[in-house]
Amino acid sequence: MTREVRAGAAGVMIALLSLAVLSSRASPGFPLAEVPKAVGKVVVRALGGGDEGADRRAGGTGRTGGQEGASSLAVADIPGRYRALYADAAAVCRGLTWQVLAAIGKVESNHGRSSAPGVRSGVNAFGCCAGPMQFNLRNGPPSTWDTWGRGNVYDPADAIPAAARKLCGDGLARPDQVHGDPCPTVRGSAALHVALKRYNNACWYVHEIVTLAQRYTAAGRAPAPAPSSDPFVLALVHDPRIGTTTSHGCNPAADLASGKLDLRVQSLLAVLAERHTIRLSCLATGHSRYVKGTQRVSNHTVWRAVDLDRVDGQPVARNSAAARLLVGWLDGLEGPLRPVEIGSPFDLGRRPYFSDEGHQHHIHVGYGPLLG
Repeated sequence: MTREVRAGAAGVMIALLSLAVLSSRASPGFPLAEVPKAVGKVVVRALGGGDEGADRRAGGTGRTGGQEGASSLAVADIPGRYRALYADAAAVCRGLTWQVLAAIGKVESNHGRSSAPGVRSGVNAFGCCAGPMQFNLRNGPPSTWDTWGRGNVYDPADAIPAAARKLCGDGLARPDQVHGDPCPTVRGSAALHVALKRYNNACWYVHEIVTLAQRYTAAGRAPAPAPSSDPFVLALVHDPRIGTTTSHGCNPAADLASGKLDLRVQSLLAVLAERHTIRLSCLATGHSRYVKGTQRVSNHTVWRAVDLDRVDGQPVARNSAAARLLVGWLDGLEGPLRPVEIGSPFDLGRRPYFSDEGHQHHIHVGYGPLLG
């Protein structure tokens, strides 16, 4: 081992130990106020060395990590340039796969294709985060981008390597130093969960990233477990605050246990169960294929919707305070959990809300296509 390599390794160790002692919520959406900017830059230099983004913009290939193990979904959904950037960036960290980076890029900006505020310019609706990987520009000082980034936060050639450095510095570089799993109901290692939860402080987010990464990985190395064995799904099934009923002709208990639900519906149920006791009246099985009175395929049919007929023990109705509180809370959701449809007895007069005779006794929450 050369003197330079030994010095680099020592730099990584010092920086990671400093981060372990000093950091709090080191994520794009959460502050890193206690960590001096110099600590993050030591990790950046020790892990990254040169400017891969500049090399990519100049026509080079940077660190070629390869795109081995890409599923047909990954090939169809991820633009070729982004796949190459994810693969090159993941190569700097032995505990990181390019599929995890790709899953973050999908959830945060649909691989740069989202038209939401903050993806190509400005900041997001929360007033903090920017670029295809949604780095926080406003926390700190130093901001999360100042700590881990170089160059232009809106350029994927800069933002994706920064995300890799952050995940590596937040636990993936030294999984043996991670003690305790913050998301035990999610598949994967404790180190991965810690790193992802510091990217976005929610276990539902960790579950979405891990599951999408699995879908972006070709089958062959290790067969994926049956969906119903997913510990996150099992936790939902056994959550005492989530009930089900067949009284409306649907079978939500079996649907929930199947693991087929859209990831955002699963995540939403986990978040709602932290705030309310809810009863599911319909998910997919038993619902009509088309939206009533139209030829439009219902989001229930494609596992992207949920109906609730009770909230905190109260039947959903116009005079239900609990249902009104839940519907109002939904309006504050942003990012991947924001629905495209919210039907209820309450006419709020703006999208995505609607109210009609068919939604006087339940709350309907629906999502649009996740991929594509």
